[in-house]
Amino acid sequence: MIRSIVALCLLSSAAFAQDAPEPLAPYDTSYSLRHEAERAAEAGDFEAARRAMQAALGLQPGSPAVLFGMAQLGIASGNDELVLTALEDVAAAGIHADLSRLGETAERLRADYPDRYGAIETAIAANGTPVGRAERALRVDVPGSLIEGVAVEIETDRFFLSDVVGRRVLVVEPFDRASAHVFADAEDGLYSPFGIVSDDVNRVIWVASGVLPQTPLEEGEEAGTALLALDLVTGDLYRRYEADGAERFADLVTRDGMVWLVDSGANRIYTLSSLSGSLRVLSEDPRFASLQGAALADGALYVADYALGLWRVDLADGTAQLVQPANESLLGIDGLAATRDGRLIAVRNGVNPNAVMAIDLGSDGLAVAATEILVRGHADFGEPTLLDVQDDRIFFIANAPWALWPEDGSGPTQTVPPLVVLEYDLD
Repeated sequence: MIRSIVALCLLSSAAFAQDAPEPLAPYDTSYSLRHEAERAAEAGDFEAARRAMQAALGLQPGSPAVLFGMAQLGIASGNDELVLTALEDVAAAGIHADLSRLGETAERLRADYPDRYGAIETAIAANGTPVGRAERALRVDVPGSLIEGVAVEIETDRFFLSDVVGRRVLVVEPFDRASAHVFADAEDGLYSPFGIVSDDVNRVIWVASGVLPQTPLEEGEEAGTALLALDLVTGDLYRRYEADGAERFADLVTRDGMVWLVDSGANRIYTLSSLSGSLRVLSEDPRFASLQGAALADGALYVADYALGLWRVDLADGTAQLVQPANESLLGIDGLAATRDGRLIAVRNGVNPNAVMAIDLGSDGLAVAATEILVRGHADFGEPTLLDVQDDRIFFIANAPWALWPEDGSGPTQTVPPLVVLEYDLD
């Protein structure tokens, strides 16, 4: 989601004034450590460089940038063990890469460590192979669009789509899967819509909307952000919610008529207790780097952080704790949802390869017990983004065309292909 702000090399954590000293921001610290490692390596102090890079990896487990930085450090220092260990970690993290980028080192390692390096090559190549069966739930041509989010109204089998550059929510009816019709647009108060959710308790479609460089603002129109509740049947605006200091509402999750809303611009999380209520801040931890999708599981709120992995946020007081990953990298997660039994479903598009994965949490909810790649390398994949889970069926955007819409507000740079929503059955 929102590719202009989540490139891993450009992220910085938001800082908020507090009376007590602020906790260290993990991404900022990792970024500084990588620069420290680079300076130490240039000075010939490879051990200091290794220690700094190892510390950065501790803050960003599964980071391709850090892991390949460690491998390059091993090459520069002539430390084959460091190179091989880093590449084994790349393979274990589920990352696919072209090892020919290692140049002559790849040929030498293949000759000097045939079994070990051969196993690395096999594992990394396997990370790029297709996995899972997902069927097309929807394929619809929406010229000039940038579809980011999807919500399924399961009772009527309607699909709702958020069009970032069209500033509109579209609906696809069950009797006409080939056409998308305007459900709500800028005249209803929409900026660019991102995350959308169907709420059968309040009978509304919730829409998180904000402004990016790709958002077509009218002359003189000011940027803003808002949460909208649209009538589930007509699309009429029921209520609009704003908050002082909010920057860009991007994703949300609902349960029992309540809403938890992610502000990806300010790295803040809001709650809304009812349709008649108002937004209040639940969490604004200065360690947050790039908040994305959210899901409710095991009595807590889980929020994807594009640069750091997953946060577990206490629903009562908003305290946040980073979830300890297993081997599979949790970086680059965009969309996040949960099944009825508390299994997290994540769309990862910031780490190669793009994938939809299931994440099983440990008993305390603070560590990953296991991960399972559900879909990878699908023929319809472009950039998968947001998802909806209904009755153990996963629906997700398979090919959001962010690459066709430059940040200068122009575009598309070529014809936008038909949108594909894929469905994966968990049963």
